[in-house]
Amino acid sequence: MKNQSSERALAAHHLIRALILGGIAFYIIHLNNGDRLTLYMAPRMIIYVKIAALALYAVAAVQLYHAVRAFTKQAEPACDCGHDHAASASPLKNTLVYGLFVVPLVVLFATSDTTIGSAMAANKGMNLSTSSAIKKQDTAAHPPEAAPTAANEAQPSPETAAPSSADKASPAANGDQPRFPSDPFTEMYAKFAEKLYDEPVIEVKEKDYIETLTTLDLYLDQFVGKQVSIGGFVYREEGMKASQFILGRFAVQCCTADALPYGVIADYPRASDYGKDEWIKITGVLGKTEYKGVTVMKLEVAKIQKIEAAADPYVYPDMDFGI
Repeated sequence: MKNQSSERALAAHHLIRALILGGIAFYIIHLNNGDRLTLYMAPRMIIYVKIAALALYAVAAVQLYHAVRAFTKQAEPACDCGHDHAASASPLKNTLVYGLFVVPLVVLFATSDTTIGSAMAANKGMNLSTSSAIKKQDTAAHPPEAAPTAANEAQPSPETAAPSSADKASPAANGDQPRFPSDPFTEMYAKFAEKLYDEPVIEVKEKDYIETLTTLDLYLDQFVGKQVSIGGFVYREEGMKASQFILGRFAVQCCTADALPYGVIADYPRASDYGKDEWIKITGVLGKTEYKGVTVMKLEVAKIQKIEAAADPYVYPDMDFGI
């Protein structure tokens, strides 16, 4: 009788595991069929999640097979490893362990899918200087040169005293500086800047949203006065002027856990007409302003229109950028 009870308990354990694994796999397929996987991860990661769902189904099938064998009292072959593979007999331990999987799974099925917005932006902090990481990288790679000593100033080296013919012919020597100076870290952005500069209205598209904002921020002085069009959700921070709001988007590298909000300050006399998390598209003249001690981009809004929230609320790095 005791052996029969043990077999039923083992079968129940296998069945619960099969249901949990199958439930997780089913939820992934459910999201995929509703085109909602991108609410949780970047598109390039979806193929791996689909493969994981298939693997979970396979493992669930194995667990179900073991449950059937236990219910029908078919003995499992001994592995001769010297360890007892019987399931835990502690109800408390089993409830805690399985609860760690069952409770989140029930919550996922019971709640609707939502996108992150102003509340998350407030927690993470809106990034208004998208090129800051590149500038830090560039500074680290090219530290400021030491100030010249009096001796060095008094005795210039032969190379500096007599510039070569090659130096005389260089653009820098002739005062012909490139519009968008670059180095190995910023060369791709300089090339992209040349392309953007020739456009009558710079459209910040979803495909290269991060790259476009980074380029505009990196060469802000050169782009001041240009027309820019951008869409996103309305976000406000304490201390902002009544005529200002931030138009933002969340950028995702891998999944929503690493989502970071990026945006640009917009200046519009009737800014209060638009509530937080409302999706709009604005066109305006690019300028710059001081915000919390940092020089950032600002758009003097000339045109504004309400739009539907994007089907995919997140933007992603363009993996082909610079190629």
